[in-house]
Formats: sequence, structure tokens, C-alpha cells
Amino acid sequence: MQQKMDSILPAPFSWIDIPNKDYRIAKYPITNAQYAKFIEADGYNHRRWWTDAGWEAKQQGLLLDFMKGEGAATHQPWTEPRHWHESQFNGVEYPVVGVTWYEAVAFCQWLSDVSGEKIMLPTEEQWQYAAQGDDGRLYPWGNEWDCTRCNNSVKPCHSEGTTPVRQYEGKGDSPFGVVDMSGNVWEWCLTEYESKSNELTGSAARIIRGGGWFYFSTADCRTNFSYYDFPFGCYSFRGFRIIRT
Repeated sequence: MQQKMDSILPAPFSWIDIPNKDYRIAKYPITNAQYAKFIEADGYNHRRWWTDAGWEAKQQGLLLDFMKGEGAATHQPWTEPRHWHESQFNGVEYPVVGVTWYEAVAFCQWLSDVSGEKIMLPTEEQWQYAAQGDDGRLYPWGNEWDCTRCNNSVKPCHSEGTTPVRQYEGKGDSPFGVVDMSGNVWEWCLTEYESKSNELTGSAARIIRGGGWFYFSTADCRTNFSYYDFPFGCYSFRGFRIIRT
């Protein structure tokens, strides 16, 4: 049975309409409380929500986390994101972290299934436009860097971890009112880094955007800065947000 989004995902959740672009983007990154609904739906055991490569990686326990010095199979199938039980990161309104691209896509496909809406990760182009708008600004709020407008570790600011997704609302919003598009967590995009394909197949590196709490360079937080990671990468400064088309 299809359900309305507000009956599926706990607050805070709302869509931001991107004018003349035929998509809506989530106002905030997906939170732990929202991702928990996927776990409660037994999402890690339903093959239909996973890509072929994602299911194989999940079964093998394949993870890459350089902060923990790990880059191989754990031999334990995934049952939840990395850091899921760490109090530093698992507040209900904190962005879910330690989530691979494969898990983020599985969440989107589960949510599409139960809501009857077409949900996916934003493409790189969609993400950048939602963060930057039409005027080519360097940061969601404008062209001048201000470390107090987002969660980051650019001096003199310093961060010890993620912050609630509403903490910087009204300070670092994009031109359309999208929150947390700089700092807090790098966000997975749908797009492959090299080919620029937006297909779900394969295991090539995918685009990440936005910078994170751990990062100390203003360049990482720019709206036009593009980086990448393998889809089985998972870190305490990596999360995602969703779009509806």
C-alpha cells in the first residue's frame, strides 16, 4: 500500500521545489531516524531494493573507511550503516553517516516502493543547481566564506563530529532554502565520476559533494567542487539527501 511521505519519514522532512527544473530536493540530509525506517522494513534483506553490485558488496561485507585503516571485506554482511551505534553520530536528527552509495540507493528504491513516488539520489547537476542557483555563487549563502554558517573544521572553526540537520538552518541555506549543502556531511550523488553516467549499474566511483565536518579547506565546501569515492566507501563525514522527480 502506498503511503504519503510524511507518514513514512519522521520530521524534519520537507521537499524544496526547484523552479523550472522538474525535481524536488529534500530540504535536509537524510537523518538517522529516517534511515531507521529502512532498517525496520528489513531493507538489508530485501534483494529487490539493491543493485546487483550493491547486493554483492553487502553480502561480502565490503567496506572502505580510511579513518579506521580498513579497505577490504569484513566478511560480515552489512546489517546497518557504519557508526550506527556510536553516540557521537547517532542522534535522531543527525545525518545518517557511514552509509555507502549502495545503501543510499537501496534506501531510495525502498522509499520509492512504499511511497509510490520516484525517489533517487540527485545527479551532480541537480545537486549543484540546488546549492548554487543561477548566479554561480561559491557557497550556498554567497561568494564570501564564513565558517560559522556550516559545520566544518576550517580555522578558526573546529568540529568534533556531525550536527543536527537543522542547526545551521537560516545561516547557510542555498538560494532555494536547501539546508546543509556545505559542511556537516559529504553527500552522495547518482553520477559516476569519470563517465558522468547516471545509471545504477556497475561499481565505478561516484560523485560526492558539499564537504564535511572533518574537512579544513574552504574548497571542499564550494558549490562547484566535485570529488568522488568508490560506492562501498563509508565514513563518519558521508551521508546523502534525496530528490523526487
